[in-house]
Amino acid sequence: MTEPLPAIDIKISAEPSLFLERMIALGEQSGRFTIEHVDDRASGTRLEVVNFRLLNESPHEEHGFQLIARREKLDRIQVEIRAQRWSPDPPTQAVYEQSARDLVRPLLKSYNRSFQTKHRLRIGAREGSSFRISERTQTLLRRFTTLANTRSLHPFDWHRFYLLVREGRQEIPDNILRAKLEQAGFTNAMAREVAQLYVHLWEFKRLR
Repeated sequence: MTEPLPAIDIKISAEPSLFLERMIALGEQSGRFTIEHVDDRASGTRLEVVNFRLLNESPHEEHGFQLIARREKLDRIQVEIRAQRWSPDPPTQAVYEQSARDLVRPLLKSYNRSFQTKHRLRIGAREGSSFRISERTQTLLRRFTTLANTRSLHPFDWHRFYLLVREGRQEIPDNILRAKLEQAGFTNAMAREVAQLYVHLWEFKRLR
């Protein structure tokens, strides 16, 4: 059975965009990553994302991580570890956590030395631990996960997924949604993609 992966974040003292700008500079100086900065805030969304893709050899294919800033969580940077293909695939919790330490912690240590801070990588951060799923949301989610082709979603699967977003009055935190999808049989990669789409659709829903 696929192990649910932990939420990871960094509690920051600087303004999120400044923190990301500094991490980009440190990542470039390290020579370990190619870096892509995606700032969607001007279009009305709440997301600012930086992708760090590892240049060095790794047991995992297309290995790297994302730093994600959300407008409603100004003192937190969410961290997601990425790979096109893990070894093993899907990753165990231990492999995922070690990847976070190997990729992110060295940059964070450089950040702390450069800016006299004490930021740390919080592995197993449960910011959504107080979340209580409503009966209606649970019903919509169950309809989607129970009938879904977990490896390649059918148009009917997508219809039930869109109903989860449209009719749900409660947004499921993405780390909780990923865990529930994995428990339902989705691969880590598929659960991540569906959860990301869920986040973006909720952003669109708020703009209406």
